[in-house]
This record gives sequence, structure tokens and C-alpha cells, in this order.
Amino acid sequence: MLPKPDQINQIIVLLNIYHGKRKPSEIAREMDITLQGVIYHIKNLRKEDFIDDENRITKKGFDFLYRQLSDMREFITSNILDLDSVMVWEAIAAEDMNSGSTVYLRMKDGYLYAYLSGGGATGRAVNDAHAGGLVDITGLSGLIDVPFGKLSVLVIPDSIDHMVNDKLKKTIDGLRPALLAAMGEAGYVALNSIGLKPDIEYSALQAAFEACVRGQNAILVTSRRRLHYSMAEIPQLENRYSPVKANIIDLS
Repeated sequence: MLPKPDQINQIIVLLNIYHGKRKPSEIAREMDITLQGVIYHIKNLRKEDFIDDENRITKKGFDFLYRQLSDMREFITSNILDLDSVMVWEAIAAEDMNSGSTVYLRMKDGYLYAYLSGGGATGRAVNDAHAGGLVDITGLSGLIDVPFGKLSVLVIPDSIDHMVNDKLKKTIDGLRPALLAAMGEAGYVALNSIGLKPDIEYSALQAAFEACVRGQNAILVTSRRRLHYSMAEIPQLENRYSPVKANIIDLS
């Protein structure tokens, strides 16, 4: 059961207090509501003995917060599952199949394939499809096993010489098989200088993360100068494409 509408803000205030925010002004900024509103909720929380006089959460408050969040989680999870069951997912037919067939979904070479046998998440084909064609899947049940790839970011010096090329080639050979990505002109030139063509050239950093979350290893080559401008973006991408992490290797 969901909390009553007037309890939602109370729960959020209590959650902020649980995470260490004690000042009403700080909580007001976090919630984007008025200071008077936060003070009102704090008074009610103290009245219910959910917080003490120093705005610290009590055991009663913790039990209330845990119970309310658990109820909300159950409500959200059950409804997401209901929505998932009627959503239509795209997959590549691994073999000829008919509408209504039970299919088994597995990742292969970074793409989702539907099979008529074997393990994996199950679903139901919406349309007839020939092998290699597109099949729509509904009624998805179970988890699709995705073996996440590894992302290696090879940082070369701003100037490229034979020693850098040799080190780059040896490092790439040791990390293969993997898709090659070039970020910036230096990365593109460096790969070409050792006779390799990048698989990924545009939006290379994000595309490399995308490849890894789809099960492919990726090697991204870039200069120290170019990487400097992307350092703030990497933690954001790691959070978005969790659990993929960028392993930065300096080839200086």
C-alpha cells in the first residue's frame, strides 16, 4: 500500500534526516519546497517521535521509514513487472519462428537473439519471422544474461613516435578480442599508424560504454590532452552503464 499523499513529503524529509541533513534550510533546498513547509513536517515528525530534539532519526522513525519505503518498493516493482509483461521488445530471430511461439532470449555479439530452445529469459513471439529477421517479443519473463564487456582506455602521449606505436600495438594485442574506438584525431592517427582501423569513431567514449554493457570488450585510444576534457564525463557514464568501469592505461 502506498502512503497517503500528505505523508510523501514527510517521508522525504525523514529520508533526508536519515542521510545526515539536519538543517531545515538544507532539506528545503534539496526538496525544492519552502522552509516553512520543512519546519512544519519536522514538527510533525518530532510529535510522532520519529526524530529527537536534535533532528536525529529515532528507532521508531527508522522503522516507519523502512516500512513505508518497503511498501513503495513492492508497489513499484509489481507494477513495473505488469508493464514489462505487455511491452514489446525487439530481437533478432536465430531461426524461423511463428507468431505465438515461446522463445528464449540470449545475447550474442552485442545483440538480443530469440531462440526456440535453450536457456535464458522467455517470451512470446508476436509475429512470424525468418532466421536473421526481426521478431517482436512480449510477455518477457526472467532475466537476460548479459556478460558485460571490459573497457580499456589507452592514453597515448600528445606526440606519437615509434616507441609509442610499439607499446600501443603490444597493449592492444594483449587486450583483444575487442572493438577498437578512436577518440579524437590523435587516437585515429595512432591506430592507423599501426595498421588498425577503428570500429568506433564518433561519440567514441559513450559508444565504447554502450558496447561493453551489451557484452563486447572495447579498447578506446585517445591522447592525454583529449582525455582531460572527458574526465568529468567518465564517472557519469560509469554510473549510467553500471557495472562497466573504465580501466585507464597510460602508455607514456
